[in-house]
Amino acid sequence: MIRLILADDHRLMQDGLKSRLEREDNLDIVTCVGTGTEALEATLELKPDVLLLDINMPNLNGIEVLEQLAKTSSATSVIMLSMHDSRDYVVRSVKAGAKGYVLKDVGSEELVMAINQVAQGRSYLCPQASDRLLEQINEAPEEKDDTLSKRESDVLKAIANGACNKEIADSLHISVRTVETHRLRIKKKLGATSTAALVKLALQKGLVT
Repeated sequence: MIRLILADDHRLMQDGLKSRLEREDNLDIVTCVGTGTEALEATLELKPDVLLLDINMPNLNGIEVLEQLAKTSSATSVIMLSMHDSRDYVVRSVKAGAKGYVLKDVGSEELVMAINQVAQGRSYLCPQASDRLLEQINEAPEEKDDTLSKRESDVLKAIANGACNKEIADSLHISVRTVETHRLRIKKKLGATSTAALVKLALQKGLVT
């Protein structure tokens, strides 16, 4: 039996959800609440398996309730129920700890499926929420890898000492072309456009003395 709390500030929506979900043999609705504060207090007191939480609530909104629950040892899984499929809401909800995100215009069968999946320890995002999350991931900037290899560090130190490519090649027993390749890679990793800027960045980062 899945113990469930419904949190929605619209009484008509709350009554409709309660009426529909009560028809499921494996769902036990332990209480219904209408504010974020009540949702938080009821969840901590009654410890349901799932909290079905409206994102727009009085007192505390759904995301604020999630953030408060994250500070406790609550094992309740939270499904955000929202009218909005905005990327901001979806990303903030997931980051705050929501295990599910479902729009209010989904069919009741999909909502029941989401509750069952989340109660079993999995996650569920409706298709629109999944799209918003993927958009965020795809647009996230790649992390810049500025870690230099041993050989690149040797080349950088020689550049900082004022050595030309031929001198660096002779001292490291590599070709001038290889030195030029290392120089380009080092500039790219450190984000430098000139040798002077490269040396300045290297000094700032403590890569050379």
